[in-house]
Amino acid sequence: SQQDLLKTPRLTDKRMLWTMRFMHKFMKYLFSTSVSVLPLVACRMIRMSSENGCSCDSAMGFHAYGWAAHNILQDVEEAYKWGKLSLLFPEILNSPALLPKLTCYFHSFTSFFKEPIQASCDALCKTHQDLLMVGDVQEAFIASFNHCRQMLFAGIDLDAVDKHCASTTLEMTKFAQVHGNLSNSSHHLLILKLIGSNSTKNPFEAFKGVLTEEIRNEDDLLQHAVSTGESGILQAIRFNRLFLAYWFKRYEEAAEMAALYKTRTVMPLTDIYHAFYEGLTAFHFARELSKENPKKWFQLGGKSLSCFKTWAMHSTWNWSNKLLLLEAEYYFSIGEMEKAEEKYELAILSARRHRFVHEEGLANELSSAFHTANSNIDKAKSCISEARTCYEKWGAAALVELIDSHGN
Repeated sequence: SQQDLLKTPRLTDKRMLWTMRFMHKFMKYLFSTSVSVLPLVACRMIRMSSENGCSCDSAMGFHAYGWAAHNILQDVEEAYKWGKLSLLFPEILNSPALLPKLTCYFHSFTSFFKEPIQASCDALCKTHQDLLMVGDVQEAFIASFNHCRQMLFAGIDLDAVDKHCASTTLEMTKFAQVHGNLSNSSHHLLILKLIGSNSTKNPFEAFKGVLTEEIRNEDDLLQHAVSTGESGILQAIRFNRLFLAYWFKRYEEAAEMAALYKTRTVMPLTDIYHAFYEGLTAFHFARELSKENPKKWFQLGGKSLSCFKTWAMHSTWNWSNKLLLLEAEYYFSIGEMEKAEEKYELAILSARRHRFVHEEGLANELSSAFHTANSNIDKAKSCISEARTCYEKWGAAALVELIDSHGN
């Protein structure tokens, strides 16, 4: 049991210590290449720790097991417990330098299942500095990249996110963290597109003269990822394009990117948001293509609904507004208008209560479309006005412009 592991003596056998260290390093390779093997290594590390004693590397095995508990078994509670357990071992083993790395992984992969994402975001910002202080540069920029991403999901002012992305790029360049910088550039581009036409920044300028091939834009980065087999970068681009396609109402592109993304689901947080946008896209097509076999779209949307019902049981704060919005779109799609209207209102209130201003705006925008379809023009105008206000607060000038261009 986990309590038994806490009482396990410290591992002293040198051969076993080197074996644990090898498996720890091997897991990082597996995460990028053969992720299906990673749970086997994690289980082996736990068994060795329970039978022979714990080392600093044991804690990473516990965290990896927690990751597998969710990604394979969909067991959120088990994932969270093992993640929390890993954080106890730096003190038990008198290895305080290990704590920032474990904290980075916990808040990058696990904490948001149960804790407010705004809190995880703040923790990653501090962890970045802690990792630099102990000389763990690579993990420091894992924390920084995930902080940038979680700032987006938390609905933090986009100008602040832009500045943090730019600062991260400069730091990554200084420390020659090219791989992390490539993923960060695609994420930064997403932020700039939301901010809109006033931005003249090019996040790919950092790569001039750094690589043998020229990367001037995201298409060049995509070709680089495909040619080099950089699956993590490829997946980041697919998610970012899904995100932008949905928000800018390019639904066919959103459906295409959502389907491509599912070929590799290893990042729990973006996997969750993938399910959200795929579900919303699916219910859009279930209505728009109602005469062309909508069964496929209802199945996709239903799968997303099922996932969010589970996730919302573990964190009302993070996931309830998204569940409510998916339910609203579902009821709209099947013609249950009273239930749909109620769910839209609840989704708006939940997003506002939990400080997701961007998703409050989205819920208002979708509610406006619902009321327009039901000829309730005054209510539709009120909702789209609220959406515009939320997007202004978020700093998404491009979404404000899109609303204005439609004459709302």
